[in-house]
Amino acid sequence: MNQDQGQDHCAITIESYDTGVEEYLANTATQPDSMRRYLDRFAALVGGGHVLELGSGPGWDASYLETRGVHVDRSDVTRAFVDRLRARGHAARILDARDDDYGGPYDAVLAAAVLLHLSRPQFEQALCTARRATRPGGVLGVTLKEGDDAAWTTAKLGRPRYFTYWREPELGDCLTRAGWRAESIEHVAGRAEPWLFVLARLP
Repeated sequence: MNQDQGQDHCAITIESYDTGVEEYLANTATQPDSMRRYLDRFAALVGGGHVLELGSGPGWDASYLETRGVHVDRSDVTRAFVDRLRARGHAARILDARDDDYGGPYDAVLAAAVLLHLSRPQFEQALCTARRATRPGGVLGVTLKEGDDAAWTTAKLGRPRYFTYWREPELGDCLTRAGWRAESIEHVAGRAEPWLFVLARLP
């Protein structure tokens, strides 16, 4: 699929997750060591605080953070993921990171491998919404694919998903414009593509 095929790339991506959630889970490893180390750093910054997780998906990250004493509010735009979380006894809500109010105030917002589906303007808007939902001094955790431009892929699902790629300088500028101060931007090797693991704070 050509990345210019229509402006509704998020709706196409959401539909792919909704109809292919079991295939996605079957083809996705739970948590690499690099992600657990990142969540350990995030938890250390948050302490025992209250976190909003955008794009909880299978819920692995939230469950891990709860073992570290963090209270997590789970959310996802994909109803299939939210239904799955609720069936496993977790409170979870439908939340669209593009348009919805995030609520709060929270001590932190975590968005691991979710805001990478947004265009650059949508991403910056989500960072601004996260800022409004977070207490002064609060924490932001975001993981994104490292690279240039944007592209569609059918990996893992056999259905189209849209990804926006980022480089550290552009990402740092975007965080600053949205009111965040980058604490660290880590370059992490992935199984197929490299990642940027971001930790940021509010003044």
